[in-house]
Amino acid sequence: MLKGVNKLIIEVSNPESDFFERAIFFVRPEKSNIVTKELNENVREIIGKAGEIRTKPPKNKKFTLLKLIIAAGFGAGIAGVLMKFLY
Repeated sequence: MLKGVNKLIIEVSNPESDFFERAIFFVRPEKSNIVTKELNENVREIIGKAGEIRTKPPKNKKFTLLKLIIAAGFGAGIAGVLMKFLY
C-alpha cells in the first residue's frame, strides 16, 4: 500500500532480461527533483545488477552436518587435553 499521493514512480516495462517483465521504482521524495538523466542512469545500473544476480546452489546438508560433527570432535578433544593439563 502506498501512503501519500505525491510519489514519483518510474516503470521500466521492457528491461533487457528474460526473467522480468517490468520493474517499478519508487523514487525517494528528497531525490524526486533530480534530473531525469541521472535517474535513468541509476535505473539502468540497478537493472544491470539485477540481471547479474545468481542464486547460490543449495548446500549439501550431509556435508554441513559432517563438518559440524568433525568440529565438535576437535573441540571436545582440545577441551579434554586442556583439562588434563589443568588438573
